[in-house]
Amino acid sequence: MGQSGADTTSVKVNELQEVVVTDQFRRGNVPAKLFPVSRIDRQTIDNIAGNTLADVLHYSLNINVVPDPQSGRSTIRMFGLDGDYVKILIDNIPLVSDNGYGNNIDVTQINLDDVERIEVVEGAMGVLYGDNAVAGVINIVTRKGTEGKWKIRAALQEETVGGEYDWSEQGRHIQSLNIGHNLTDRLYVSAGFNRNDFQGFFNNYRGKDYFKVQGSSVVNDGLRGHEWYPKEQLNLTGGVYYTAPGMSLYYKFGYFDEVLDVYNHAINARVENSNYRITANDRQYSSSRFMHQLYADGNLYHMNYMLSLSFQKQERDNRNYVYDVGERREQEVITDIKDQSSNLLFSKGTLSRIFSGSGFFDLTMGYELTNQRGYDASASGYSSDIVENRLENYDVFTSLHITPAARFSLYPGVRLNNNSMYDNHWIWSVTAAYEFKKDLTLRSVLGSAYKTPTFEQLFYYFVDANHNIQGNPDLKPEDGISALLALEKESELKDVRLINAFKGFYYDIRDKINLTLVNGDNSSGSFRYMNLDRHRILGASLENTLYYNRWSATLGLGYTGISQQASGETDMRDDYLFTYTANASVGYTIPSIHTTFFAQLKYNGKQPQYVQQATDAGDPVYVKGEQDAFTWLDASVRRSFFDRQLELTAGARNLLDVVSVNTTAIAGSAHGAPPGNILLGYGRSFYLKLLYNFKI
Repeated sequence: MGQSGADTTSVKVNELQEVVVTDQFRRGNVPAKLFPVSRIDRQTIDNIAGNTLADVLHYSLNINVVPDPQSGRSTIRMFGLDGDYVKILIDNIPLVSDNGYGNNIDVTQINLDDVERIEVVEGAMGVLYGDNAVAGVINIVTRKGTEGKWKIRAALQEETVGGEYDWSEQGRHIQSLNIGHNLTDRLYVSAGFNRNDFQGFFNNYRGKDYFKVQGSSVVNDGLRGHEWYPKEQLNLTGGVYYTAPGMSLYYKFGYFDEVLDVYNHAINARVENSNYRITANDRQYSSSRFMHQLYADGNLYHMNYMLSLSFQKQERDNRNYVYDVGERREQEVITDIKDQSSNLLFSKGTLSRIFSGSGFFDLTMGYELTNQRGYDASASGYSSDIVENRLENYDVFTSLHITPAARFSLYPGVRLNNNSMYDNHWIWSVTAAYEFKKDLTLRSVLGSAYKTPTFEQLFYYFVDANHNIQGNPDLKPEDGISALLALEKESELKDVRLINAFKGFYYDIRDKINLTLVNGDNSSGSFRYMNLDRHRILGASLENTLYYNRWSATLGLGYTGISQQASGETDMRDDYLFTYTANASVGYTIPSIHTTFFAQLKYNGKQPQYVQQATDAGDPVYVKGEQDAFTWLDASVRRSFFDRQLELTAGARNLLDVVSVNTTAIAGSAHGAPPGNILLGYGRSFYLKLLYNFKI
């Protein structure tokens, strides 16, 4: 923030860059203009005091963060497709979670302390990243070195949760420490610690020790507990990095621990010896994840190679206990089981620049192996059987680089996907890039939209007197076409730099999996995961970035329509239902006082949707529902002191105080869907972050 030239870049948000797809191919021949790539750099993360991936993705134009306050998880949607269709990677290696690996990741569990930048790659990525990389990938690139001998970053961050805050039992409290040391010019080591203590959002609830006495009776008014459950997260990281001419090698270790407390809104009251005994049946989820990564790349004769190996272990413990509300103590443990466990072994390798001597033709070849074993007891619902599962992939892929003309490049690719549950399947893509002139580039990405079913979709079972929700082991993989067209132009005039990017996208997915209402013995029908015949997405977006002296600004507009029709459902509407989105940001730097002001906005328009409803005769009908529009708005100011050794960031999240929105896009009876309410945020919150940045 000290110099104008440097600080202007510090407020970049999702600027389109012509960069290598990801670091995986930085030494390979996969060109810098292969895919449209948006980058969120370290300066932007610091400007908004981002601690988790959820903090920084809210404002991306074609991405939505979807929270679930009851489970404590937040997943993403890209181009209208949910997290099952987007792969999240750390240094190009998919991350294991309680829902598998790579897809449908809880983005609140991904810490950003050790992150250099975030790459959002859009388009059909199945050839390079396998099944379920339909909408694109999000690659989190971690730091692998530092300037000077030592670098120490220590931070304290305090946030309100809505209007709720105190030092211990309300608000959000974050502490972090990161140390990096260059042992030699070629050898770098690092270690990090982060604690994120979210005390929950009470809203109209009264906490775990609340109960109401009216007269001589205990009233069960349902106000105990929280609107958003409290959770505490711990992250530990470590790494050793070695670089030499023509080769690099690193090992990384990561440990994550999360404790989520679920306090029952209902209480139990009984009389014992003329006294009330007030208890509640509460639950605690404890999740842990170990991650080991080994990576190497370098030169082999005239070719480049890359090799990665990862072992990850994810576990979740489920403890049910009786809490004595009156005496404020745990009374009895009912069950304490490990209800989810997953081991992932992953390896990937590529060999590129195989025909580097040719100016017309080149080739990249690679393999990818995954072996995941584990179980999820909670997916068995009320069944007594615990489902154990094994999922293996043995894939090989190749990508060509053809240059028929100086300004035109063509990149066809194909992958043979060998899945342990399904037959071999070919995943393909064709990417083309044409430079009309130096500052105007057209890219197109066409490929298959191949996705295999998730564990939940295959095996989920939740049946009782009031529920009937089941997976389907006979599900087929989804497939179809994914198309993306991107036109980018960069203009410069004196002190003004302008970047314009237009994207058009289309998905036509066959056999899309959805939770569908079917006839059953239950009076309200039963729900099954089923393959739908067709799911189409059509849309366009326009993103503009402006730099002028100390100013930076972005403006984006998006328009996305979704159409779907289930097999055999002649009454189902299949016309497109469109949603508008818009985002904007503005930043201004004052070099003389080392200060940057930053604000960002995201408008999410009304979201229409056709939903199934049961008739009196038991047959489903389709009606149009709608979720109300809402807007996110954040603002911050960041100032550095003592030659940037000390930084202070103050800001506000969710300035428009969004907590929930109304929706009619929910299932109901034949007489129409009742209005519902969807929780999205926890109100207007303020934060203060103090960062100590020490270098030698």
